[in-house]
Amino acid sequence: MATKLSLNHLNKSFGRGKTPPIEVVRDFSLEIRDLEFLAVIGPSGCGKSTLLRLIDGLIPADSGSIEMDGRDISDKVGGEGRGMVFQSFDLFPWRTTQANVEFGLEAKGVPKAERAPIAKKYIDLVGLTGFEDSYPHELSGGMQQRAGFARALAIHPEILLMDEPFGALDVQTRDILQNELLDIWQKEQKTVLFVTHSIEEAIYLADRIAVITPRPARVDRIIDVPFERPRREEIKSRPEFLEMRQEIWSILKEGVTV
Repeated sequence: MATKLSLNHLNKSFGRGKTPPIEVVRDFSLEIRDLEFLAVIGPSGCGKSTLLRLIDGLIPADSGSIEMDGRDISDKVGGEGRGMVFQSFDLFPWRTTQANVEFGLEAKGVPKAERAPIAKKYIDLVGLTGFEDSYPHELSGGMQQRAGFARALAIHPEILLMDEPFGALDVQTRDILQNELLDIWQKEQKTVLFVTHSIEEAIYLADRIAVITPRPARVDRIIDVPFERPRREEIKSRPEFLEMRQEIWSILKEGVTV
């Protein structure tokens, strides 16, 4: 399968004034295949979210390069070809669902007459039909995250970047949205890079899992997920699933000091 996104020797540190810089990402290299679902998992604070922000162009890398389809996009701000879904929903409270989903299109200069039907298509896709005129405070957490999905998809990204999108949700809602995400991914045919702290979630959703070291972040190893698609909840009780969960937990535990 062709490579969609290449991260090549990325480095990123943060520091202010006389404060010694904190190295967050060090010599990070990873290849994401076209149309695959790749999960990134690692200890809390290891730099996973920083990695997504580097890829999306929200912050610059200190060194290294990012390539999409062989093109260097390291200096492309504004997430060209990329859509981001955040853990905190990140909806504008003064905008309705329709207006929130249209936001990325509006920022790209798409005329209102064209924005509305595109936004409506993705509102319907994520199951928010009838809530177009609702404001974020009128939606449940799961509904707000669905609106976040729709907003990211509406700009037709080639790569969907997801930063622990279910981390703030209750277990039942998370399980429902995991299955909805898999259905949307298979319908929309996107490459997905999905950051999570849940081993079970990573195994259930992904084709491959990149296990990240404690800060500064580097790839410890890549694990192939062997389970067939479409996937449903029953696989979580299979012995192979439980063995893989234990394997990844052991890898993560090796690198963590308390």
